Amino acid sequence: MDQKNKQRKDGKNDDKELLKKYLNQYYSDRIKRTQLEKRLKSIRTEMEAPIGGYGYSPVNYGGTNKVGPGAASFVYRMSEIETRIGEQKSRVEKALLKVMDIMDFLEESSTERMVLELRFIDCRGWAAIEKEMHLSRRACFDYQNRALEKLLQFKKVRSILKEYKGKL
Repeated sequence: MDQKNKQRKDGKNDDKELLKKYLNQYYSDRIKRTQLEKRLKSIRTEMEAPIGGYGYSPVNYGGTNKVGPGAASFVYRMSEIETRIGEQKSRVEKALLKVMDIMDFLEESSTERMVLELRFIDCRGWAAIEKEMHLSRRACFDYQNRALEKLLQFKKVRSILKEYKGKL
């Protein structure tokens, strides 16, 4: 009997972890977009930097036929990154909608939903959630666990997770 209970508990924990991973899509996509935007800003800064005179020699040693990638490589890299940022923005929007669809299964004014929204939509750390909700960290975790358990009771949520697991 203990073996069956342990298997059920392990299965529940696996489902909770999968649900957390599903809800975390928005956060990870947002981080990727921010990363790309920083990279683009770095390339733009690099392009705006003046050409340095370091290593300049007035004497020609015959190395003038060397052709480097020059400004064209910057433009190409910028264009590629801008395209990727656009794609990432659409992924972020889709992920946010998916997360919000799942959140809609919880009661709008419940503490469980507020904790999940702060964590997975507002992307807050646990310290910020504790402070905003005026709760201890343990209480925040308890509310999160209760919310995840409530969500896993819905057939639609389980089917969404099953489909998501198939894509992994």
